[in-house]
Amino acid sequence: MKLLFRTFFIRIGLSYLSILLVSCGSLDAVINGFLPKQSDAKKFVSREIKKSDSVFHFYKTKNVSPEIEKIGLTSRILNAHNASIDEFVKDHNTEAFLIIRNDTILYEYYESPSDSLSKFSSFSMVKPMISTLIGIAIDENKISSVEDPLTTYLKEYKSIPGWDKIKIKHLLHHTSGIKFNSSIDNLRYYWGRSIRKNLLKVKLDTTPDAIFNYSSINTLLLGRILEEVSQTSISQYFEEKLWKQLGMESSAYWSLDSGRENAIEKAFCCLQARTVDFAKFGRLYLNEGLWNGKQILSKSWIKYSTSPDYSGNNRHYYNNNWGLGPKEYGSFFAVGFYGQYIYVHPEKKILIVRIGDKVTGYHPNYWNSIFIQLVDQL
Repeated sequence: MKLLFRTFFIRIGLSYLSILLVSCGSLDAVINGFLPKQSDAKKFVSREIKKSDSVFHFYKTKNVSPEIEKIGLTSRILNAHNASIDEFVKDHNTEAFLIIRNDTILYEYYESPSDSLSKFSSFSMVKPMISTLIGIAIDENKISSVEDPLTTYLKEYKSIPGWDKIKIKHLLHHTSGIKFNSSIDNLRYYWGRSIRKNLLKVKLDTTPDAIFNYSSINTLLLGRILEEVSQTSISQYFEEKLWKQLGMESSAYWSLDSGRENAIEKAFCCLQARTVDFAKFGRLYLNEGLWNGKQILSKSWIKYSTSPDYSGNNRHYYNNNWGLGPKEYGSFFAVGFYGQYIYVHPEKKILIVRIGDKVTGYHPNYWNSIFIQLVDQL
C-alpha cells in the first residue's frame, strides 16, 4: 500500500514533495497524512440523509449466546491460536463488529470511545448502494436497461469518441475501459473539490468489456446518471428510495466534493452511518428486496447482483459492486477500504457488519475466511 502512495507522490512532483517533507518530517508522515481515515468526515462538507419516522429495530439477546461463547477463530497475529471472538476483533484493528441472525443481534462490539450511536465511514462499502439505486431506477422505468449507453443519460459525453460504446452494465461490472490508476485517482477524487470537472477529463484505456479494472470513476458516473434520471441529488434519491424505506435509526451523511451549489456526493465512498443501519441494507438483500411486506427492489435485480455473471470480461466473483463468496455458501458482501464489510449469508439468515480504521486490518481474503468460520459455527 505504501509503495502505491510513494508512486503518487513522485508523480505530483518533487518540489511539492519537498515542501511536504519539510513540514511533516518524513515520507511516512506525508503518506499517513493522505491516507483516508474514519475522522475525515469532519473535514468534508456533507448532505444529510434523514432517518425514517418509522424505525425498524433488530431484536437483542439479553444474555450472550452459548454459540457465541464457544466460537473459536484463527488469529492472524504471531503465534496464531484459536481466539474467542472478543479476542479476535480486538487483535485485528476492529472499530465495530455486529452479528445478526434471524433479525436478532447475537454479538455487538465497539472499540472505545465508539458505541452503537457512533457513525462510521462506509468507504467503498457504499458502492453496491449506488448499484441498488440503479436497480430501483430501472424498476421505476427511469432507466430502460443496463444495456443503455452511458450517453443516453449523460449528454456531455456524446461528442467524445468511444463513450457511446460504454453501457451502464460496464460501469456496474467495472469493464468500462475507462483509464484509472488506483494509487493516484482514488486520492484525487477522495480529496478533490471538482469531481464534475475531473470526470470530463478522464480518458479511455480500452474498449468496453476488454478487461476488468475496479474503478471509483465507474461508480461516480453511475452517480451522475442517478442525478440525471431522478432530477435531484444522489443523497435525496437515496433518502427517498432506501434510507427512509428501511427504517433507519439515525440520519446519515454523505461527503461532498465541495460546499458549492453544484457540489456532488463522493458516490464511490464516504457515507457516514451507524453500524446497525448498514446492517439493514444487507437485510434488504437477505430478504430478496422485500421489506416488511413491501417490495423495495425487484427480486430479479437481487438475483442479478448476487449471482456470477459470465458475460464479457466481468469477474465471476464480483457483480454490481457485490463480492461473491464460495458457491456452496451462496454468500455475498459489500467491502470497503480498511475492511468495512456487510456480509450476507442467505441460507442461515446471517448478517455481519465489520468496521475498521487501519490499513493493517485490511485483508479481504482473510476476512472472507473468518466470516466462513463464523457461519460454520452458528
